[in-house]
Amino acid sequence: MNAIEVRNLKKIYRLYNSPTERLKEIFLRKPFHTPFVALDGVSFTVPQGETLGIIGENGAGKSTLLKILARTLKPTSGEVKINGRVAALLELGAGFNPELTGEENIYLNAYLLGLTKEEINRRKDEIIDFSELGDFIKRPVKTYSSGMYVRLAFSIATCVDPDILIVDEALAVGDQYFQKKCIDKMMEFKRSGKTIIFCSHALYLVQELCTKTIWLHEGKIEKSGSTAKVINAYNDWIREKKSGFKISTTNPLQGNGDSEKMVWIDDLKVVDKEGKEREFFKTGDSISLKLRVGTHEDNNYQGHIGIGINRNDEEPIFGVTTKMDGLEPIEFRNGQEIHLTFPKISLLNGQYYIIVAFTDEHALYPYDIKKTKMFTIENLNGELGIVRIEHHWHLPYRREFEKKTI
Repeated sequence: MNAIEVRNLKKIYRLYNSPTERLKEIFLRKPFHTPFVALDGVSFTVPQGETLGIIGENGAGKSTLLKILARTLKPTSGEVKINGRVAALLELGAGFNPELTGEENIYLNAYLLGLTKEEINRRKDEIIDFSELGDFIKRPVKTYSSGMYVRLAFSIATCVDPDILIVDEALAVGDQYFQKKCIDKMMEFKRSGKTIIFCSHALYLVQELCTKTIWLHEGKIEKSGSTAKVINAYNDWIREKKSGFKISTTNPLQGNGDSEKMVWIDDLKVVDKEGKEREFFKTGDSISLKLRVGTHEDNNYQGHIGIGINRNDEEPIFGVTTKMDGLEPIEFRNGQEIHLTFPKISLLNGQYYIIVAFTDEHALYPYDIKKTKMFTIENLNGELGIVRIEHHWHLPYRREFEKKTI
Protein backbone atom coordinates (compact mmCIF):
# COMPACT_ATOMS: atom_id res chain seq x y z
CA MET A 1 0.00 0.00 0.00
CA ASN A 2 1.27 3.47 -0.88
CA ALA A 3 1.25 6.14 1.79
CA ILE A 4 1.65 8.92 -0.80
CA GLU A 5 0.89 9.06 -4.51
CA VAL A 6 1.79 12.15 -6.53
CA ARG A 7 0.90 12.43 -10.22
CA ASN A 8 1.93 15.23 -12.58
CA LEU A 9 2.04 17.84 -9.81
CA LYS A 10 2.36 21.45 -10.86
CA LYS A 11 2.50 24.64 -8.83
CA ILE A 12 2.68 28.11 -10.39
CA TYR A 13 3.05 31.23 -8.26
CA ARG A 14 1.96 34.67 -9.42
CA LEU A 15 4.67 37.25 -8.77
CA TYR A 16 3.68 40.93 -8.56
CA ASN A 17 6.01 43.90 -8.45
CA SER A 18 3.65 45.70 -6.09
CA PRO A 19 0.27 45.24 -4.35
CA THR A 20 -1.16 47.77 -6.80
CA GLU A 21 -0.60 45.42 -9.71
CA ARG A 22 -2.56 42.73 -7.89
CA LEU A 23 -5.52 45.09 -7.59
CA LYS A 24 -5.19 46.20 -11.21
CA GLU A 25 -5.33 42.58 -12.31
CA ILE A 26 -8.56 42.02 -10.35
CA PHE A 27 -10.38 45.11 -11.64
CA LEU A 28 -9.01 45.37 -15.18
CA ARG A 29 -9.03 41.60 -15.73
CA LYS A 30 -5.64 41.75 -17.39
CA PRO A 31 -2.51 39.90 -16.26
CA PHE A 32 -0.05 42.09 -14.36
CA HIS A 33 1.89 39.25 -12.83
CA THR A 34 4.90 37.15 -13.78
CA PRO A 35 4.29 33.40 -13.51
CA PHE A 36 6.89 31.38 -11.62
CA VAL A 37 6.78 27.60 -12.00
CA ALA A 38 7.85 26.12 -8.64
CA LEU A 39 6.89 22.53 -9.51
CA ASP A 40 6.46 21.10 -12.98
CA GLY A 41 5.22 17.58 -13.68
CA VAL A 42 6.40 15.97 -10.44
CA SER A 43 5.29 12.35 -10.01
CA PHE A 44 6.31 9.72 -7.45
CA THR A 45 4.95 7.22 -4.94
CA VAL A 46 6.02 6.50 -1.39
CA PRO A 47 5.18 3.00 -0.08
CA GLN A 48 3.96 2.76 3.48
CA GLY A 49 6.85 2.56 5.93
CA GLU A 50 9.45 4.07 3.57
CA THR A 51 11.68 7.00 4.46
CA LEU A 52 12.01 9.33 1.48
CA GLY A 53 14.68 12.02 1.25
CA ILE A 54 14.31 15.21 -0.78
CA ILE A 55 17.40 17.14 -1.79
CA GLY A 56 18.24 20.02 -4.10
CA GLU A 57 19.46 23.58 -4.14
CA ASN A 58 17.56 26.49 -2.63
CA GLY A 59 14.69 27.41 -4.94
CA ALA A 60 14.41 23.91 -6.38
CA GLY A 61 10.81 23.50 -5.14
CA LYS A 62 11.44 21.38 -2.04
CA SER A 63 9.48 23.52 0.44
CA THR A 64 6.61 23.96 -2.01
CA LEU A 65 6.37 20.19 -2.43
CA LEU A 66 6.41 19.61 1.33
CA LYS A 67 3.67 22.20 1.90
CA ILE A 68 1.48 20.51 -0.71
CA LEU A 69 2.08 17.11 0.92
CA ALA A 70 1.25 18.66 4.30
CA ARG A 71 -1.97 20.08 2.79
CA THR A 72 -1.11 23.66 3.69
CA LEU A 73 -0.79 24.63 0.03
CA LYS A 74 -2.91 23.73 -2.99
CA PRO A 75 -1.29 22.69 -6.27
CA THR A 76 -2.11 24.44 -9.52
CA SER A 77 -2.76 21.08 -11.15
CA GLY A 78 -2.04 17.42 -10.64
CA GLU A 79 -3.15 14.85 -8.12
CA VAL A 80 -1.96 14.05 -4.59
CA LYS A 81 -3.28 11.08 -2.62
CA ILE A 82 -2.42 10.77 1.06
CA ASN A 83 -3.31 7.64 3.02
CA GLY A 84 -3.12 8.34 6.73
CA ARG A 85 -2.73 11.16 9.21
CA VAL A 86 0.01 13.66 8.30
CA ALA A 87 2.06 15.74 10.73
CA ALA A 88 4.58 18.23 9.40
CA LEU A 89 7.48 20.20 10.83
CA LEU A 90 8.10 22.94 8.28
CA GLU A 91 9.36 26.50 8.71
CA LEU A 92 9.51 27.98 12.20
CA GLY A 93 6.18 29.00 13.67
CA ALA A 94 4.10 27.45 10.90
CA GLY A 95 0.62 26.67 12.22
CA PHE A 96 1.12 28.55 15.50
CA ASN A 97 -0.96 31.49 16.69
CA PRO A 98 1.64 33.77 18.31
CA GLU A 99 -0.91 35.30 20.68
CA LEU A 100 -1.87 31.92 22.17
CA THR A 101 0.12 30.08 24.78
CA GLY A 102 2.10 26.96 23.99
CA GLU A 103 -0.57 24.82 25.65
CA GLU A 104 -3.34 26.48 23.64
CA ASN A 105 -1.37 25.93 20.44
CA ILE A 106 -1.14 22.23 21.30
CA TYR A 107 -4.93 22.05 21.16
CA LEU A 108 -5.08 24.19 18.01
CA ASN A 109 -2.54 22.11 16.09
CA ALA A 110 -3.84 18.77 17.32
CA TYR A 111 -7.38 19.74 16.26
CA LEU A 112 -6.08 20.54 12.79
CA LEU A 113 -4.47 17.10 12.70
CA GLY A 114 -7.83 15.50 13.36
CA LEU A 115 -7.60 14.63 17.05
CA THR A 116 -10.59 14.93 19.34
CA LYS A 117 -10.47 16.89 22.58
CA GLU A 118 -10.36 13.65 24.57
CA GLU A 119 -7.38 12.39 22.53
CA ILE A 120 -5.56 15.69 23.01
CA ASN A 121 -6.19 15.60 26.76
CA ARG A 122 -4.65 12.12 26.91
CA ARG A 123 -1.54 13.17 24.97
CA LYS A 124 -1.04 16.73 26.21
CA ASP A 125 1.25 15.77 29.09
CA GLU A 126 3.38 13.61 26.79
CA ILE A 127 3.75 16.53 24.36
CA ILE A 128 4.71 18.95 27.15
CA ASP A 129 7.17 16.48 28.71
CA PHE A 130 8.87 15.80 25.38
CA SER A 131 9.18 19.53 24.60
CA GLU A 132 10.76 20.21 28.02
CA LEU A 133 9.42 23.77 27.91
CA GLY A 134 8.44 23.79 31.57
CA ASP A 135 6.61 26.93 32.68
CA PHE A 136 7.02 28.45 29.20
CA ILE A 137 4.17 26.23 28.01
CA LYS A 138 1.84 28.72 29.75
CA ARG A 139 3.31 31.73 27.95
CA PRO A 140 2.42 33.11 24.47
CA VAL A 141 4.54 31.55 21.75
CA LYS A 142 5.43 35.04 20.46
CA THR A 143 7.84 35.15 23.43
CA TYR A 144 9.53 31.89 22.36
CA SER A 145 13.00 31.61 20.88
CA SER A 146 13.48 29.75 17.59
CA GLY A 147 14.68 26.71 19.51
CA MET A 148 11.56 26.72 21.67
CA TYR A 149 9.39 26.91 18.55
CA VAL A 150 11.09 23.76 17.25
CA ARG A 151 10.69 21.96 20.57
CA LEU A 152 6.95 22.56 20.64
CA ALA A 153 6.39 21.92 16.93
CA PHE A 154 8.33 18.65 16.87
CA SER A 155 6.69 17.45 20.08
CA ILE A 156 3.22 18.03 18.66
CA ALA A 157 4.09 16.51 15.28
CA THR A 158 5.45 13.28 16.75
CA CYS A 159 3.36 12.77 19.88
CA VAL A 160 0.03 12.85 18.02
CA ASP A 161 1.09 9.52 16.45
CA PRO A 162 0.87 10.42 12.74
CA ASP A 163 1.08 7.85 9.97
CA ILE A 164 3.24 10.19 7.88
CA LEU A 165 5.84 12.59 9.31
CA ILE A 166 7.19 15.42 7.14
CA VAL A 167 10.34 17.16 8.36
CA ASP A 168 12.02 20.15 6.73
CA GLU A 169 15.27 21.92 7.70
CA ALA A 170 13.81 23.10 11.01
CA LEU A 171 15.90 20.53 12.92
CA ALA A 172 18.96 22.70 12.28
CA VAL A 173 17.61 25.13 14.90
CA GLY A 174 17.78 24.55 18.63
CA ASP A 175 20.19 23.12 21.17
CA GLN A 176 22.27 20.01 20.62
CA TYR A 177 20.54 17.87 23.23
CA PHE A 178 17.07 18.31 21.72
CA GLN A 179 18.33 17.78 18.16
CA LYS A 180 19.69 14.40 19.23
CA LYS A 181 16.38 13.66 20.95
CA CYS A 182 14.51 14.46 17.70
CA ILE A 183 16.72 12.15 15.65
CA ASP A 184 16.17 9.33 18.16
CA LYS A 185 12.42 9.90 17.84
CA MET A 186 12.63 9.77 14.04
CA MET A 187 14.58 6.50 14.23
CA GLU A 188 11.86 5.15 16.53
CA PHE A 189 9.27 6.18 13.92
CA LYS A 190 11.25 4.45 11.21
CA ARG A 191 11.52 1.20 13.19
CA SER A 192 7.78 1.23 13.89
CA GLY A 193 6.97 1.31 10.16
CA LYS A 194 5.91 4.95 9.89
CA THR A 195 6.38 6.87 6.64
CA ILE A 196 8.85 9.76 6.80
CA ILE A 197 9.53 12.53 4.27
CA PHE A 198 12.82 14.18 5.17
CA CYS A 199 14.21 17.26 3.44
CA SER A 200 17.70 18.49 4.27
CA HIS A 201 20.90 20.00 2.89
CA ALA A 202 22.83 17.76 5.32
CA LEU A 203 23.48 14.91 2.91
CA TYR A 204 25.01 12.68 5.59
CA LEU A 205 21.65 12.71 7.41
CA VAL A 206 19.78 11.89 4.20
CA GLN A 207 22.27 9.11 3.41
CA GLU A 208 21.82 7.38 6.76
CA LEU A 209 18.12 8.00 7.31
CA CYS A 210 16.49 7.60 3.89
CA THR A 211 16.03 4.47 1.77
CA LYS A 212 15.01 6.38 -1.37
CA THR A 213 15.68 9.97 -2.38
CA ILE A 214 14.38 12.52 -4.88
CA TRP A 215 16.62 15.25 -6.31
CA LEU A 216 14.59 18.30 -7.31
CA HIS A 217 16.07 20.78 -9.76
CA GLU A 218 14.17 23.86 -10.99
CA GLY A 219 10.84 22.31 -10.03
CA LYS A 220 11.41 18.97 -11.76
CA ILE A 221 12.67 15.59 -10.60
CA GLU A 222 16.23 15.40 -11.87
CA LYS A 223 16.82 11.92 -10.46
CA SER A 224 15.12 9.51 -8.06
CA GLY A 225 15.93 6.10 -6.68
CA SER A 226 18.31 4.65 -4.10
CA THR A 227 19.72 7.33 -1.83
CA ALA A 228 23.38 6.55 -2.54
CA LYS A 229 22.95 6.83 -6.32
CA VAL A 230 20.94 10.05 -6.14
CA ILE A 231 23.37 11.74 -3.74
CA ASN A 232 26.33 10.70 -5.88
CA ALA A 233 24.67 12.21 -8.96
CA TYR A 234 23.83 15.39 -7.05
CA ASN A 235 27.41 15.74 -5.80
CA ASP A 236 28.74 15.23 -9.33
CA TRP A 237 26.48 18.01 -10.57
CA ILE A 238 27.57 20.33 -7.76
CA ARG A 239 31.23 19.71 -8.62
CA GLU A 240 30.65 20.49 -12.27
CA LYS A 241 28.76 23.65 -11.40
CA LYS A 242 31.08 25.05 -8.79
CA SER A 243 34.38 23.43 -9.77
CA GLY A 244 34.91 22.00 -6.33
CA PHE A 245 32.43 20.58 -3.85
CA LYS A 246 32.80 22.27 -0.49
CA ILE A 247 32.35 20.46 2.79
CA SER A 248 31.77 22.85 5.64
CA THR A 249 33.60 22.05 8.84
CA THR A 250 31.04 24.02 10.80
CA ASN A 251 28.39 21.75 12.24
CA PRO A 252 24.95 23.35 11.61
CA LEU A 253 23.35 21.16 14.25
CA GLN A 254 25.24 22.29 17.32
CA GLY A 255 26.35 25.30 19.29
CA ASN A 256 29.84 26.75 19.49
CA GLY A 257 32.34 25.74 22.16
CA ASP A 258 33.16 22.33 23.62
CA SER A 259 31.33 23.15 26.87
CA GLU A 260 28.02 23.07 24.95
CA LYS A 261 28.73 19.68 23.33
CA MET A 262 28.01 16.22 24.68
CA VAL A 263 31.07 14.68 23.02
CA TRP A 264 33.88 16.56 21.33
CA ILE A 265 37.22 16.05 19.59
CA ASP A 266 39.71 17.17 22.21
CA ASP A 267 42.90 16.75 20.18
CA LEU A 268 43.54 15.95 16.52
CA LYS A 269 46.88 15.34 14.79
CA VAL A 270 48.35 13.74 11.68
CA VAL A 271 51.41 11.71 12.72
CA ASP A 272 54.03 9.43 11.17
CA LYS A 273 54.72 5.79 12.08
CA GLU A 274 56.79 7.00 15.06
CA GLY A 275 53.79 8.92 16.40
CA LYS A 276 55.31 12.33 15.69
CA GLU A 277 53.19 15.11 14.21
CA ARG A 278 54.39 16.06 10.74
CA GLU A 279 53.38 18.34 7.90
CA PHE A 280 55.35 16.63 5.08
CA PHE A 281 55.03 13.06 3.83
CA LYS A 282 55.88 11.06 0.72
CA THR A 283 53.56 8.91 -1.33
CA GLY A 284 53.68 5.44 0.23
CA ASP A 285 54.49 6.64 3.76
CA SER A 286 52.58 5.37 6.77
CA ILE A 287 50.25 8.11 8.02
CA SER A 288 48.11 7.95 11.15
CA LEU A 289 45.30 10.09 12.43
CA LYS A 290 45.59 10.51 16.19
CA LEU A 291 42.66 11.92 18.12
CA ARG A 292 41.49 12.21 21.70
CA VAL A 293 37.90 12.11 22.98
CA GLY A 294 36.46 14.75 25.25
CA THR A 295 33.26 14.27 27.28
CA HIS A 296 31.72 15.59 30.46
CA GLU A 297 32.06 13.27 33.44
CA ASP A 298 28.37 12.40 33.60
CA ASN A 299 28.11 11.66 29.85
CA ASN A 300 27.81 8.10 28.61
CA TYR A 301 27.30 8.20 24.86
CA GLN A 302 27.96 5.67 22.14
CA GLY A 303 28.55 6.45 18.52
CA HIS A 304 30.59 6.19 15.35
CA ILE A 305 33.57 8.05 13.90
CA GLY A 306 33.76 9.35 10.34
CA ILE A 307 36.69 10.79 8.41
CA GLY A 308 37.08 12.54 5.09
CA ILE A 309 40.33 13.34 3.29
CA ASN A 310 40.09 16.59 1.29
CA ARG A 311 42.49 18.39 -1.00
CA ASN A 312 43.34 22.01 -0.15
CA ASP A 313 40.77 23.19 -2.72
CA GLU A 314 38.18 21.25 -0.67
CA GLU A 315 37.80 18.50 -3.28
CA PRO A 316 36.81 15.35 -1.35
CA ILE A 317 39.19 12.44 -1.98
CA PHE A 318 38.04 9.69 0.38
CA GLY A 319 35.59 9.21 3.21
CA VAL A 320 34.61 6.37 5.53
CA THR A 321 32.95 5.75 8.89
CA THR A 322 33.29 3.02 11.48
CA LYS A 323 29.70 2.08 10.65
CA MET A 324 30.55 1.63 6.95
CA ASP A 325 33.43 -0.63 8.00
CA GLY A 326 30.99 -2.83 9.93
CA LEU A 327 32.15 -1.84 13.41
CA GLU A 328 29.84 -1.61 16.40
CA PRO A 329 29.30 1.80 18.03
CA ILE A 330 32.09 2.69 20.44
CA GLU A 331 31.61 4.15 23.91
CA PHE A 332 33.04 7.65 24.04
CA ARG A 333 35.11 8.08 27.20
CA ASN A 334 36.91 11.21 28.31
CA GLY A 335 40.62 11.13 27.45
CA GLN A 336 40.25 8.07 25.20
CA GLU A 337 42.78 7.99 22.34
CA ILE A 338 41.83 6.65 18.91
CA HIS A 339 44.09 5.99 15.93
CA LEU A 340 43.36 5.45 12.25
CA THR A 341 46.32 4.32 10.15
CA PHE A 342 46.91 4.41 6.42
CA PRO A 343 49.85 1.95 6.10
CA LYS A 344 50.90 3.20 2.65
CA ILE A 345 49.20 6.44 1.71
CA SER A 346 48.28 6.52 -2.00
CA LEU A 347 47.92 10.29 -2.35
CA LEU A 348 50.07 12.06 -4.92
CA ASN A 349 51.55 15.57 -4.91
CA GLY A 350 49.41 18.11 -3.13
CA GLN A 351 48.20 19.62 0.12
CA TYR A 352 45.49 17.82 2.06
CA TYR A 353 43.58 17.88 5.33
CA ILE A 354 41.34 15.40 7.14
CA ILE A 355 37.87 16.13 8.49
CA VAL A 356 36.85 14.07 11.53
CA ALA A 357 33.32 13.70 12.92
CA PHE A 358 32.02 12.08 16.08
CA THR A 359 28.41 10.98 15.53
CA ASP A 360 25.67 9.22 17.46
CA GLU A 361 25.04 5.48 17.35
CA HIS A 362 22.97 5.86 14.17
CA ALA A 363 25.80 7.74 12.40
CA LEU A 364 23.21 10.51 11.86
CA TYR A 365 23.77 13.21 14.46
CA PRO A 366 27.24 14.82 14.56
CA TYR A 367 28.42 15.53 18.09
CA ASP A 368 31.48 17.37 16.82
CA ILE A 369 33.31 18.05 13.53
CA LYS A 370 36.87 19.28 13.25
CA LYS A 371 39.66 19.25 10.68
CA THR A 372 43.40 18.69 10.92
CA LYS A 373 46.15 21.05 9.94
CA MET A 374 47.10 21.02 6.29
CA PHE A 375 49.77 18.47 5.38
CA THR A 376 51.76 18.04 2.16
CA ILE A 377 52.35 14.89 0.12
CA GLU A 378 55.41 14.76 -2.13
CA ASN A 379 55.77 12.23 -4.95
CA LEU A 380 59.07 11.89 -6.79
CA ASN A 381 57.91 9.45 -9.49
CA GLY A 382 56.14 12.13 -11.54
CA GLU A 383 52.78 10.33 -11.58
CA LEU A 384 49.81 12.54 -12.40
CA GLY A 385 46.47 13.00 -10.68
CA ILE A 386 45.36 12.73 -7.07
CA VAL A 387 45.94 9.11 -6.02
CA ARG A 388 48.20 6.27 -7.06
CA ILE A 389 46.22 3.31 -8.40
CA GLU A 390 47.53 -0.24 -8.62
CA HIS A 391 48.17 -1.15 -12.23
CA HIS A 392 49.89 -3.68 -14.50
CA TRP A 393 51.52 -3.21 -17.93
CA HIS A 394 51.36 -6.00 -20.52
CA LEU A 395 53.44 -4.97 -23.53
CA PRO A 396 53.43 -7.01 -26.81
CA TYR A 397 56.72 -8.40 -28.25
CA ARG A 398 58.65 -7.46 -25.15
CA ARG A 399 59.46 -8.92 -21.81
CA GLU A 400 56.45 -8.28 -19.64
CA PHE A 401 56.92 -5.25 -17.45
CA GLU A 402 54.83 -5.12 -14.33
CA LYS A 403 54.46 -2.25 -11.99
CA LYS A 404 52.39 -2.64 -8.87
CA THR A 405 51.18 0.18 -6.71
CA ILE A 406 49.58 -0.13 -3.32
